[in-house]
Amino acid sequence: MEHPADPVQTRLVAGRYRLLSPLGVGGMGTVWRAEDVVLGREVAVKEVTFPHGLTDEEREVLRERTRREARAAARLDHPSAVTVFDVVEEGDAPYLVMELVEARTLSQVVRSDGPLSPQRTAQVGLALLGALETAHAQGIVHRDVKPGNVLLCPDEGGRPGRVVLTDFGIASSPGDPSITSTGLLLGSPSYIAPERAKGLPPGPESDLWSLGATLFTAVEGRPPYDGGEPLLTVTAVVTGEHAPFVAAGPLASVLEGLLAREPEARLDVAAARAALQPLAESAAATTAQVAAAPMPEPAAVPSDRTTALPMREVREAAQASPQATPAAAGEPAAPEPVPAALPPHPPARPRPPLVLRPASPGPARAGPNNRVPVLALAAILLVGAAAVLGFALAGGPDGAPDVPPAAAPPSAAAPSAVPSEPPSPPPSPSSRPTPAIAVPAGWTSYTDDERGWSIGVPPGFTQGTRNDLIQFRNDDTRRTLRVDYTDAPKQSALAAWQAASPQFAGSLTDYQQLRLENVNYKGLDAADLEFTYFDQTTLRVLDRTFITADGEEAFALYWQVRAEDWEAALPLFEQMAATFQPGA
Repeated sequence: MEHPADPVQTRLVAGRYRLLSPLGVGGMGTVWRAEDVVLGREVAVKEVTFPHGLTDEEREVLRERTRREARAAARLDHPSAVTVFDVVEEGDAPYLVMELVEARTLSQVVRSDGPLSPQRTAQVGLALLGALETAHAQGIVHRDVKPGNVLLCPDEGGRPGRVVLTDFGIASSPGDPSITSTGLLLGSPSYIAPERAKGLPPGPESDLWSLGATLFTAVEGRPPYDGGEPLLTVTAVVTGEHAPFVAAGPLASVLEGLLAREPEARLDVAAARAALQPLAESAAATTAQVAAAPMPEPAAVPSDRTTALPMREVREAAQASPQATPAAAGEPAAPEPVPAALPPHPPARPRPPLVLRPASPGPARAGPNNRVPVLALAAILLVGAAAVLGFALAGGPDGAPDVPPAAAPPSAAAPSAVPSEPPSPPPSPSSRPTPAIAVPAGWTSYTDDERGWSIGVPPGFTQGTRNDLIQFRNDDTRRTLRVDYTDAPKQSALAAWQAASPQFAGSLTDYQQLRLENVNYKGLDAADLEFTYFDQTTLRVLDRTFITADGEEAFALYWQVRAEDWEAALPLFEQMAATFQPGA
């Protein structure tokens, strides 16, 4: 078997599987097109990677779970369950060897072709039910049923193509915990069942809820819950109502049954099959329904990457939001770039009010309230399992409301599941003197009353806060600056970025690192990571990390703009960065 010369061609796993080219990258690893050099056939090989922030013990538990479940999955015998041939290890990483299925994912089909008809959705649902029923009989809970893990093979001879459920990479046995001991919830936010989001063990019912969410996305073109970013989405799953049905028609009742919040109230496999079977076999009913309910146009379906959410924040957000709001009908949120995993955050400390002060006498510009976009933190200056410095890759494409990506991923925003920050108050006296910084005329000076750092804010930018993260954004230009902080830096700024930046390549679409280097910034230990990624438009980011002179604190200034705006916008970033002062 001949293949183009490629450096990765020299990578032979377990002396048998030659990795040829990546087929896809997700939160739990990379899937490769590979050659089985022993049997001379092409296979798919999943290189399993684990979220950042896990302990060594947890990594070993996940490795053992992967081995166990891969071997169990290899015993599955169903045409709609991907065939697992082998599980091997190379270094610290497990590799799952599977059949190579030449097909698009359901997520890709909906994004490019538009939603499926109710009839075709029912056919897909029946196939997936069969695969799940077989897995559950073997004691396997998939835990990551979502459109990105459903393959739709091309139709053959007028007959619907094969439907394949793939990626048992985070599968588990009933009773395994939903969260790690460091508090990470693994899964894809829009497709995590409510009981899992509450930290309860997953069971077969959890997979059926995820199936319902997947079929909802297939027929409606958007997930049933989308808060615009992972934490808000999971909160909506736990406390909110799903988006209204527009195109589901006769599927609505079975989807309602699968999406029941309480597991005991959910449809089981037999009941779901009985409800789907007549529709799958009735082309006439489908045609009538399609004519009666226009299908939405193809849209940017939010990313369904597997990620890891800090469970503490999930609980806090749910408590703070008695009623979450689903995605608005017909307004799907665009995907959001989400790093492969979100590290646990340190316990949130009470934050005194934050104020904007005028740089000179006169009223400050008050902007409209804006919901803070997704901030999926990249793990940077770490101390043990405690927390982080560096930014999440978030932001929104041109013309979309302020909701980024998972990762992003950025998007047309759905109403927030958590109450928005109130508009920035007008200037008011403060007990802390404003640091003496050179703020240009007409700008305002923002001071963090808890930590004492300050920065100049240009006209037209509005400020928002969420937990310990501060953001300044111009909604007209989409220019965004975010500030992050840690009081426990343990590495140089450059070393921290060198360790953390590779995870971005596996988390963002078309990620390209442009530079990573030390920079001269206020005489401090500072480094810039500059990169681009694609989310409906090309976005360009500069993330500047620096450690204070006393070595006690570190900050990151994350600047994101549309790529075409880069040259015009960069001087503004440098002006804002020049006004930044750490606390005394």
